[in-house]
Order: sequence, then C-alpha cells, then structure tokens
Amino acid sequence: MTVGSYELSTKKILWFFVIDLPVGDDGKRRQYKRRGFPSRTAAEKAESEARKAYGEASIGADGSVAAELNGWLSERELDIEETTQDNYRNLFRMYVYPHIGGRQLYDLDRRIVQDFYKTLLTEGGANKKPLSPTTVRTVHRVLMKAFRDLGIELGQVRQPRPAEREDQGRKGVWTPKESKQFLRFHRDSRLYAAWALPVVAGTRRGEIAGLRWSKVDLDNGIVHIHIQRTICGNKVLEKSPKGKSRRAIAIGPAMVRVLREHKARQDEEKAAAGLLYHDYGYVFPREDGKPYYPRYFTDRWEDACSAAGVPVIVLHDARHTSATAGADAGVPEHVMQKRLGHADARTTREVYAHVLPESERKAAELMDSALGEEAA
Repeated sequence: MTVGSYELSTKKILWFFVIDLPVGDDGKRRQYKRRGFPSRTAAEKAESEARKAYGEASIGADGSVAAELNGWLSERELDIEETTQDNYRNLFRMYVYPHIGGRQLYDLDRRIVQDFYKTLLTEGGANKKPLSPTTVRTVHRVLMKAFRDLGIELGQVRQPRPAEREDQGRKGVWTPKESKQFLRFHRDSRLYAAWALPVVAGTRRGEIAGLRWSKVDLDNGIVHIHIQRTICGNKVLEKSPKGKSRRAIAIGPAMVRVLREHKARQDEEKAAAGLLYHDYGYVFPREDGKPYYPRYFTDRWEDACSAAGVPVIVLHDARHTSATAGADAGVPEHVMQKRLGHADARTTREVYAHVLPESERKAAELMDSALGEEAA
C-alpha cells in the first residue's frame, strides 16, 4: 500500500492511496487507487476500509476511467432513474471511453480532461465530426458529478462556453398561421388529438404515449400528467414524471371537444374489435388498444408536418411553439412554467426572452409612438 500527497495548481495539498491487487488473468499488474483526500489521516482511513472491502471481494475495478465509471454507474442504481442511468451509460460509451477510458483514473489531471474536451469539439462525433459545445458541456457535467462521488479532485476544470444561438434561443417554432394550417389539415386524422395536445398544451412525447383516460377530466377541462412512456435501451418504461413535470394542465372548450370526438372514435374501434381489443385505458393506443412504441409518434409527426406543407419540426418543438404562443399572448412566465412542467424557471425564461417577430414588431411600434409627431 502507498499513501502520498500531490499539489494542485491552486497550491492545495491533497492525499491519495494505492493498493496493489493480485495479478489478473492476463498476467498484468492491477491496482486500486483513490485520490482527493484532504489529509493523510483521511487517506489512511479510506485505504483501510478499501482493504476490508477487498477482503470481502467488493473491489473489482482495475483503476481505469472506464472501470471506475462503470462501478459508479452500478452504485447509482440506488438513487437515479433507470432512464437517466441509461443516458449516462450511452454518454460514457460514445464519448468518454474511446478517448480516456483506458487511462488510470488516478493519473487524470485538469489538463488531460480539458484536452479531452478540445478533442470532442473537433472530432468527437460520428465519423470524427465535431461535437456541439452543448453536448461537451453535458459530458463535463456528468463527469464532474462522477468524479466528485469517486473522490477525485481535479481543481477548476474549464468547459466549453455556451454556443451562441443564431436563432435567438429558439429551435423549430411555428407561427400561429403555420400551427393552424397543420391542425386544420389533420382535422380528420385518427391522431388529430395527439397532434393538438403538444401544440395547445405543450405536452411531451412520453406524456402523450402514457396518457390514460382516467387522468383526463373533460367535464372540468383538465389533463393530469402523471405517467410517461419512455425508451430505456431496448425497452419501454412507464414511470412518473420527475419533479414539476407531474402536473395538471387546463384545456379550453375547443380542446375538450377534440378529445370528446377522439374518445367517441375510439369507442367505435373498441366495439368493432370486440374481444380482440385490449383495453388498457390509453388515450392514444393502437386500433387494438395496445400502447404505441413512443418513437411511433415521433416518426408519424415528421410525416404529418410534410403532408401539411408546414416546416418540419421535431415533436418536442411543438412545446416551444406552445410556449412562444403563450409569451406572445402575454401569459405570465410563472403560469407557463407550471403549464409546461419546467423544473427550472430559466428554461421558460429562455422562451420568454425570444418571442416571435410579430410581438417584437408590436413593441417597436409602441415605443416608436413615443416620438409623436416629431417622427413624421
């Protein structure tokens, strides 16, 4: 066993320990390492606990970044959602392991990690295409979370600055005219109500896929979002939305009428199918009552955009359209935040800071009027 210290660029002294493990099946030397302890006493205590754990066959990592992060993911099964864990695993597999996965975690320092980020920005994507700063910042956020849990102190690691957005923070957003054109075109479609909800109420794909009639109060005009169907690896999970995503959304008479018509059509399908119908209570199931695979809505949405002759935006961007319409109409920010289920007000504020050109023109005309006759 070795206990030692090292100095950060900030002149702060931290301690580490190294345990030599039995030689592996491949004949190579194996070590178990931990760093980032504030004192020698703390390092020796952790080393003692690690030796005890190893005696109980609990230490199986070889000290590499890949092995340690895999171990961290295994530990986090206790307190993070399965879908989140799957996202972390894919992020490590795609971006971290190919570049620094074989390095010893103990050998990492701030410069190595920052050089790794630079590599991702220039050739970290498929076919060595550049990754966006947003993706690299996500890698940074998850890595730092894992390193903190693993006791790794690297000092102040710099991350890419946020990308400048030429679209003023907005992705695909329809104008009110385009929204009406899309919905009018699909008025007789079997999925018309499914298309109307994200535009009118800002629902997510998983919320549409998991919505059940027991949570739709048509008499009072309320849709309760309590379950979402999401994809995790190769399987579909149904779970309660996180935090403020679990919410009640008020809908107006027009949306209520659309849902009543949709239910009447579904009741006809149920009667026609008879015993072959599987009544699980979904609002938007297949003709036999079974739920759709969530990606079905994504694929059909893109086709629906093309058919209606409007700009093709992704299904999630219908939420941006709904939020922007709310901003243009003067709906208070905190009300729209609750309606959309945004956990962070900054997400809603981003939309409200970049309203559609029509509203900007109105503001310009209003302020221009302050010039009075002098402008003539």
